[in-house]
Parts: sequence; structure tokens; C-alpha cells
Amino acid sequence: MPAGAIEIQHQGTVMPNILNTFINPAQQASIRAPIEEARTLPRQAFTSEAFFELEIERLFSRHWTALCFAQQVPKPGHLLPVEFSGIPLLIVHGDDGALRVFHNIVPYDGCLAVIEPIVTQTDITTPYHGWRYDLRGKLLAIPYWDGSAQGDLSSLHGRSGDLVEVRSQIELGIVFIDLSGAAESFESQIEPLRKQLSEYRTLDLDIGHDENGEPLFDEEDLATNWKTHYENWAINVLHEAFTHEIYAESPQIPRVNDAGEKTYVEHIDGSLMALSYLEQDFAETYELDDMPFTHLGVDPATLPERAFIGSLFPNVHLAVFPYFIHIIIALPVSAGRTRTLRAQFYEAASAANPGYLEERLALMEDFKQAGIEDGRITQAVQKARRSPVCEQQFYSPFWDRMHYNFSNTVLKALEKR
Repeated sequence: MPAGAIEIQHQGTVMPNILNTFINPAQQASIRAPIEEARTLPRQAFTSEAFFELEIERLFSRHWTALCFAQQVPKPGHLLPVEFSGIPLLIVHGDDGALRVFHNIVPYDGCLAVIEPIVTQTDITTPYHGWRYDLRGKLLAIPYWDGSAQGDLSSLHGRSGDLVEVRSQIELGIVFIDLSGAAESFESQIEPLRKQLSEYRTLDLDIGHDENGEPLFDEEDLATNWKTHYENWAINVLHEAFTHEIYAESPQIPRVNDAGEKTYVEHIDGSLMALSYLEQDFAETYELDDMPFTHLGVDPATLPERAFIGSLFPNVHLAVFPYFIHIIIALPVSAGRTRTLRAQFYEAASAANPGYLEERLALMEDFKQAGIEDGRITQAVQKARRSPVCEQQFYSPFWDRMHYNFSNTVLKALEKR
């Protein structure tokens, strides 16, 4: 197993096929059936803490998973302790400009290496026994560990005292981690998103700044399962007109024409599921014509023709518009709780321009309102799933092909022992 990789053990009874204890063979067959007869994941997949542990072990730890935004650790010397499903991690902006993720554990004393966020540090001094590390996780000093004031590293007798690094990558300003060290290549997971963004410039993006020049973030705790949140975003198209005020007011929603044909294109490509559409077809829905920002088209003279709303498995959600990209990182906390981190990315000069502050704040508020509307529904669905009459739902073959694909993607990931 690679250095820094971990194997998360399920805390329940070890069984030859533990998945069957949560989703029995008949239910698994119903999930895999053709969409016309298929059923969703059963309610225990959304309500059981033991099932959630299995997901952390077999799904989240084995995929490249979004952890945070790189701009949360913006400068060398910034240290940010975080948790991922109860696992303590530490994000460090190194003196070389690189971001690294470590297990936030001192090998000697088992305490957190960093307890609270810290800025402008030149090294890491641990709070329990004062071990000192550089900003790349290398152990520098162990004062008094062997009785001497400076401490001699050779007294460890070959035992590693370095912080244990987690494999990580940055894309679109998102820090991704591979907890197991055994996930497929990052390139294979991210390539479908890159392909969908081929009309867009993505290398000079920055998070919109507030009045103090600081990145604008939004966080929310939702009393819902991460899958319920996932199901409601890009892959549930039909809910728009019934859940969201701006969609209800638009003559272009539902996304069908007078002939009952879809006015969008579904994309199911590896880790990415998205609905894409011609921006001009939904001008009355989003009303982006008067945006002051520099557009994100590859060709400076031409706006991107297509916009899309998508989800990158397992926990990134995007709304991509010609002038900005709204990104949500959904962090699974427990079977019934999900924490979301949200930010909007612009062309770098537009992100920092104080003259555009009012527009940036207005867009953040619009998406915050949409998040409140979505949160009301996803939390209601989570409550409903505790009812014995809410065992498995069925699909609309017209609308729900992405939802069907998502259920099968989850099941397939959990089958791998």
C-alpha cells in the first residue's frame, strides 16, 4: 500500500458479503433492472450509519474525492486542519508554493499536529510535545524527547516521525484527495469534466473576492444524506420549476419544447453526469446578458455557446455559465448529515475587481437562495426515507436516466471488496 494510504475498516460484523446485509440480492437486481422496471437504492442506504461506514471504506476512500478549495489555504505558511468523515487531515501551503495534505496526526503522541487554523507559519510546532516540522511535513526537531534540549533525531532509531502525506491533486481550484492511495489515475477521473469544459478557459480562474479582497465562501450543514443531495442537483431536471422561484417564473422551464422533446442534452461520461444546453435557449431563465465580467470563452471574441449543470462523482457539483462557474463540494459527515462548501469562480481580474463587488454578492445571494430551496426539499426527502412505506422509489424513463445511472454507480462501487 502506498505511503500515506489508509484502509478504512468497517466497524460492524465482518461478513463474506456485507453489502447483502444492507441491500439484499433482490433489491440489487431491482436496481440493475432496465430503467422502466428499476428501483432506486433502498432507504437503509440513506439512513444506516453502518452503511455509511461501508461507503467511506469502499467508495469515498477509493475515489478521488473533493476536500476543500485551494483558496482556503491561499498563502505559504497557511495551515488548515479539517475532517473528512471524522478523519483528521491537515492542508499545508508549503514554502515552495505547493499545497499538500497530511494525516493530521503526530506519530509519537497520536495528537493532532495542528488544532486550529494558523497563518504565516514558517514551520509546524505540535501542541502536545513540541515536535517541529517544516512546511513539507519533514520532522526537524524533537526537543527533550531523549532528555536533551534539542533532541537527537537519531534517537528514533529509524522510526519515521514525518507527517504522513495523502495523495492529492488540484483542479479548478478544488483540492482532491485519494485516501486509499489506490484510486484510479486522477487523469481518468477528471478527463470527462475537462472535455465538457473544452469551450472554457479554466487556468486563470479565481474565487470572487469580498469587500476586503478575501475569497467569498459559503458553508451550510444539511440534515440529509450525501446521495440525497447528489440526486437533487444536476441529475434531477424535473424538480426545477416546482422547487426554485427563478425557474418557476421562466417560460423556458420545464426543459421540454411544445413537441415534448428535451431542450437540453444529457451527458453520462465516466465520473461526470450533466445537462448541457445552448445558453441562448435559456436567456430568459438566467438573465446573464448584462454581466460585467470577462467571459470565460477560449476565444476572447466569442462567448461559449453551451452552458451546463453537472456532478462529478462522488462529491463535486457545478453550474457552468459563460461568465462564472459555481462549484459545490459536498462533504459526507454521517448518514443523515452533509456539509457543503460553495464558491463562484471568475476570470481572475473579474474576481478581484472591486467595481464588480455588487454583482458578485448578488450572484452569491441568488445561489444561496437556491440552496435554501434545495435544502428544504433534500431534508424533507431524508425525513421521508425513515418511513417504512418509503422503501424504494421508481424512475421516470424520460427524466431520470442520470439518476438511474447514479444509483448503479454507487452499487458498483460498493460491490468491490
